[in-house]
Amino acid sequence: MIRVDGSMESLLIVLTGADVPINEDQLHHLDAKQRGVIQEMCQAIDRLDDSLKEVEDSSKKINYTNSAAFKELMEHQQRQRDITSKLRTKQAEKNTYIAHQRATRVREVFLHLYRQVYHNISKQDTAKEPPPLPVFCVGSTDFNQLLGVGRRNRAPLVFTNPEDTGIPQLCRHIHDFGRKRALSDIKAHIDQCTLLCAEVNSFFKLLSARHDSMSKTHEKAARSALTKFKRLVEETCEESGGKIDKSIKELENALRDEADNAADCSLDTIKSLGDDCKYQTYRAVMRREGEWQSIDLNEDLVCDMLEGSVSSIWHELFNDSWKSELELLIHSILGHYRAAIGSIKDGEKQNAKPKIATRVQDAIKAEDILGTAKQRYLFAISMMQREFGGSFKGFIRNELQAHYDLVGSECGKGMFQRMKDLNEEEFRTDNAQKLYSGLVDDVMLAIRSAKNAGDRALEETIPRLCAHIERRFVFIRKSDKMSKETRKKMLTFLDEQYIKSLAEVTLITDRYEERDTMPME
Repeated sequence: MIRVDGSMESLLIVLTGADVPINEDQLHHLDAKQRGVIQEMCQAIDRLDDSLKEVEDSSKKINYTNSAAFKELMEHQQRQRDITSKLRTKQAEKNTYIAHQRATRVREVFLHLYRQVYHNISKQDTAKEPPPLPVFCVGSTDFNQLLGVGRRNRAPLVFTNPEDTGIPQLCRHIHDFGRKRALSDIKAHIDQCTLLCAEVNSFFKLLSARHDSMSKTHEKAARSALTKFKRLVEETCEESGGKIDKSIKELENALRDEADNAADCSLDTIKSLGDDCKYQTYRAVMRREGEWQSIDLNEDLVCDMLEGSVSSIWHELFNDSWKSELELLIHSILGHYRAAIGSIKDGEKQNAKPKIATRVQDAIKAEDILGTAKQRYLFAISMMQREFGGSFKGFIRNELQAHYDLVGSECGKGMFQRMKDLNEEEFRTDNAQKLYSGLVDDVMLAIRSAKNAGDRALEETIPRLCAHIERRFVFIRKSDKMSKETRKKMLTFLDEQYIKSLAEVTLITDRYEERDTMPME
């Protein structure tokens, strides 16, 4: 089943068997240049093979009756070893080249299939490239033999260099991905610390600006601009949330339709399990909450729920429309913020010292504040999706947990039939409809809980943004009771203990980011 949890950046494909030997005649996709390279390799191997036979034939004709003949024999044996070594090297080069050409072709075919599936699900223009998907063709058997970690001590089948097996590249990709995620988290924390430092720094500097006090008329206009800003933001958030709620409701309706279909088919799935399994296996499945060896009853019960319209609606909601709507919301809030700033600055032009708004606008980084809220919002959605892992089987398992315990507790004579009877009763029409309806309720609760978590991230940010503006524009005219010496000490502390440390950490992270821009081998 196609994973639809929106975590494309952490998805990779590993194709094994790159160290399985193959003949060049089996590669039908090679062009003239590639075939020419293989032909040259084959000719070099044939020449070495002929030379080896000549040396072997010459060795057989040597007369061993004198010491000179013995010396000649030693020279022939040395030549034979040298030619044999070169022959093995050439054969290894040929095998490696053929294996790499096959891996390249397999990767191309797989990515072509991936693009087709992606466009079929997303219903997007085929000219638009899907998210990149790392594909690695690896030969684990040869890799283990080359490193001496295999139990069987034998020569590798294809590769002679661990780098050619693809395992080191895969390891570096996983390592770099984890490092990038950690670096991203560190950078986000640095940005928040930098923002906090700027706010504190600005606050203490602005305390010195009591001579730049506002007129009462300007203060009233500033308060009016803030009130309008709050109202517009509230209306924008409500409108945006309504659009997202509408899309979620559309998804819920499609899920309930598919859940009804799955409920109708569930009894056949249960009966098929009873017909195909012996009682020992059936009991093991029930006692292990529906999963035993290759049998996954939970997946079988929900495997069709993400098919049809649900798949495309799900993809559109989580990978496109929801994120786009969030982008538009952030952009609109920034627009309202700048309009409020502009309104206050227009009123300030009548003041004797019109520098407050410019200084404050530079100090308040609304993009950073809202960007942090956006990341928290997207993280809540991503965590929700990853918890169910692209399948509803975890939800059906939770719904059936008490039932599994009941069926698995059966024992004694006739237990097999009693277990089947209990399962078939559980999945009768009315019971199945209720079961799958509860499953959809759980799914929608998880989705709406994620949305609520994201909404809270924004709700916590907007008052904070308003408070920043209000603290600087409205209360700046109040008297300053803090001594100049105290302000000076605080600014010195920020500069020496906080700003310099942040600069050092930023320098370190920038060096790591420069490494990430280098092409991966």
